[in-house]
Amino acid sequence: MTTHAIVTLNISNPDTFADYRARAGEAMQKHGITAVQLSKEPTRLEGTQEAPQMIVLLTADSRDAFVAWHSDPEFAAVHELRRASGEITIFLM
Repeated sequence: MTTHAIVTLNISNPDTFADYRARAGEAMQKHGITAVQLSKEPTRLEGTQEAPQMIVLLTADSRDAFVAWHSDPEFAAVHELRRASGEITIFLM
C-alpha cells in the first residue's frame, strides 16, 4: 500500500546537508522512495508549534520500503550525514 513520510528539517550545518543531498538520491532510488513536494517556507496554519525551516513529503510503495531505506547498511554513512545536518524528524503516515 502506498505510504507517505513527512520529514521536518531545521538545518544547522548547511555544508553537511549539501553533502547529504548529493548522496541521498541513490539510497532513495534503491528503495523506491520519491520526493513528492518540498517546502522551504512552510506556513503554520494552526497551533503553537514553530514551523521548521523545511518540510519534505516522500512517497513509497510500502512502509517496508521506508524501513529498508532507513536501516540499509549500504547507506549508513549517508544517513549519518543527514543526522549531522541538524534537527531532522521523519514521520511515517
